[in-house]
Amino acid sequence: MQSASTLTLPGKLGYFDFSSVAIVGASTAAGFLLFSLDLTPRIAGLTCIGVIALVALLLYPEFALALYVVVGDVKGDDRVAALLPWDLTLALGGVLIAGIILNFVRKKRSVGMPAAYFWFVPLLAIMVASLSYTPVFDAGLEKLGRFLTVTGIVIVAPFFVLTTPRAMKRFLYGFAAVAFVICAYSLTSLGGSDRLVTPSSNTIGLGHIACGLILIIWFGVMPHLPFLKRMLFYPILAIPVLSLIGSGSRGAAIALGIVILASLFFYRNFLADLACLFALGCAIVPSANIPQASFEYLGTLVNCQSVNSLLFFRAELLRYGWELLQHHPLIGVGIQGFRYYSPNAGLYNWPHNILLEVCCELGIPAGIIVLALFGSAIRESWRQLQDRFSPLLTLSQIAAALLAVGIVNATNTGDINSDRSTWLFLSLVFVVRRLCDQQAKVPPQLSVVQTQPSIA
Repeated sequence: MQSASTLTLPGKLGYFDFSSVAIVGASTAAGFLLFSLDLTPRIAGLTCIGVIALVALLLYPEFALALYVVVGDVKGDDRVAALLPWDLTLALGGVLIAGIILNFVRKKRSVGMPAAYFWFVPLLAIMVASLSYTPVFDAGLEKLGRFLTVTGIVIVAPFFVLTTPRAMKRFLYGFAAVAFVICAYSLTSLGGSDRLVTPSSNTIGLGHIACGLILIIWFGVMPHLPFLKRMLFYPILAIPVLSLIGSGSRGAAIALGIVILASLFFYRNFLADLACLFALGCAIVPSANIPQASFEYLGTLVNCQSVNSLLFFRAELLRYGWELLQHHPLIGVGIQGFRYYSPNAGLYNWPHNILLEVCCELGIPAGIIVLALFGSAIRESWRQLQDRFSPLLTLSQIAAALLAVGIVNATNTGDINSDRSTWLFLSLVFVVRRLCDQQAKVPPQLSVVQTQPSIA
C-alpha cells in the first residue's frame, strides 16, 4: 500500500503545481488590468466578464466551437464588433486553437479522423497547383488561406474538441443557446417591411440557424418526453419557426421539411405533434406581423412559372459556372477564378453551389473528391441510423439531420469558405461514429447503456 501511495504522489503534486501556477498567473494578469490601467467601472466590469468568459472557453472549447459557427452572423452588429479590437472570427479561432492545445496539456484524448478525410490532401494539392494559372494570384491565395485556416478549423476541430458524449452535448447546448438568442433578436423586427435578419443583416444565415435549432430540439429533446410534456416545448419551437418564416430562407425551409418528414419513419407519434404545431401556426402566424416580403419570397417556391424565375439571379450564376466547367473540365479556371473570369467581378462572386464552384474552379477531379467526402458522410450516417440499439442514437440522429441541412444549403447558397456550417456538419457525423466506437469498448459493468439518451 505504501508503494502505491508513493507512486501516485508525484502525479498529484504535478497537477497541484500546474493548477497553482495557472491561478497565480490569472490573478497577476487580473490585478494588472484592474489596478495598473486607467479603467472606468464599466470597462472594469466588462474586463472581468471577458476574463471569465475566456477562461470558460479555454476550459470548454466545445462552447468556442459553437460560437465560432455563428459568429459571422453576429459580428456585423457594430455593438458586437466593438467588444474587441480584433476580428471576432479570428479571435474565436485563436481561442479554439488555444483550447485544443490546453486539452493536450491536460492529456485529454482526441478522436481519430476517418480514412475518408485523406481526400482533403489531394484536394488541397489541387488548390495549391491552381494558383499557377488562376487569373488573380492574390485573390486565389487569399481564398486558399481562408480555407486552410478559417474553414479548416471547423473541419478539424471537432475531432479534438468533441471527444466525449458529454462534450458533444455541451456543444449542442451552446449552439442551441446562441441560436435561440439570435432568433429572439430577429423577432424584434416583426411588423417591419423587410425580411427578418441576424445581427449581421443576413436573411439566409438566420434561416440556417433557426433550422438547426429546430432540429436539435426536435431530435434531442422531443422523442424522450410524453406527449403532454412535449407540448411545453411548443412555445420554444415557435421562436425559431417564426424566425425561419420571417427570414424567407427557402433552402432552409426545404431542408427542414425534408428532415421533419423523414423523422416520422423513426417516431410515428410525432404525427400528433405536427398536427398540433400546424394548428398552432395557423393561429399565431397571421397575427405575428411577419413582413409581407417574407411570405412573398417563400411563396416563390410554389408560384414561379419556371426554374429560372425561381432561382432569380442565381440562375445566371449557375449558368455561367456551367459554361466555365464545359470550357475547363479537367483543371478548372483556378481557385477564385469564377469571379475574375466573369464580366463583372462584383456581381459574379460564386455560383451559389459548392460542388459547381469546386468543379469550375478546380476541375472535375476535385469535384469527385468533394462528392466522395459527402458520399462517405451520407453512408456513415445511414449506417448509424440503422443501429436502433446504439447508445448514442440521439446524437446520430441530430448529426444526420444537420448533415442533410448542410447538403441542401451547399446546393443553393454560399461558397466553400462562407458556408462553414456545412463542413462542420460533415465532421459531426464521423465524430459521433468515433464516440459510438468508444462506448462499445466500455465494459458493461462500468456504464449504464441507454437505447436513446436525450441531450437534456
